[in-house]
Amino acid sequence: MILVLDPKAPQEMVDSVVRIVTQLGWKTEVSRGDDQTVIGLSGDGDPEALDKALAERGDIDIVPILTRQQYQRLRIRRRMMTGLVGGLGLLTAMGAAAPVAGFLLPPKGMLGERDLVKVGTAQEMGERASKPITLFGRTMLLIRGANGRFYATSAICTHMSVCHLEWKEERNLLVCPCHGGEFDVYGNVVKGPPSVPLQTFPVEVSGDDLLLRREV
Repeated sequence: MILVLDPKAPQEMVDSVVRIVTQLGWKTEVSRGDDQTVIGLSGDGDPEALDKALAERGDIDIVPILTRQQYQRLRIRRRMMTGLVGGLGLLTAMGAAAPVAGFLLPPKGMLGERDLVKVGTAQEMGERASKPITLFGRTMLLIRGANGRFYATSAICTHMSVCHLEWKEERNLLVCPCHGGEFDVYGNVVKGPPSVPLQTFPVEVSGDDLLLRREV
């Protein structure tokens, strides 16, 4: 179980949340990242009591630790609900997934019958830049390394399977904001606690286009 707060949450607020959950029997570990502040929970605390204690705290998200399969199902349900809340019917939401959740799905024109799928252009990728993409049911990061080569890796940390990795261009590393795990552009673990490397995907360059093979 993890609690996700705003990355700029005051320390007093974080300390207050830690006190509440500690009294409920949880052990805590706090990690701050550029995109979120995460409080990791472990121990024998009661999840229902935790929900009740934080029920009115709209500034805190309670995220259960899920298996990869459970997480993928959760993401699918959330995408469908995004379409429904916007006033679309279920079938419309499924048929118009790309415009409804464009930030989660590949850009228009990416999907087709070809084996190679365009995921970006070399021109848009500055030195050591990164670009989040979702393709083949996977959340990935497209990266231009310090050597000018292009890489694509899974964007989900292998330690908890729910934490999204952040690209640190100054260090040329992918860093997990939850517990500080680090990976290089080849997917290798540079720093624990993760012990399993990231899945990587070969990027093919055709002119200015960056392509991934559908078979991956």
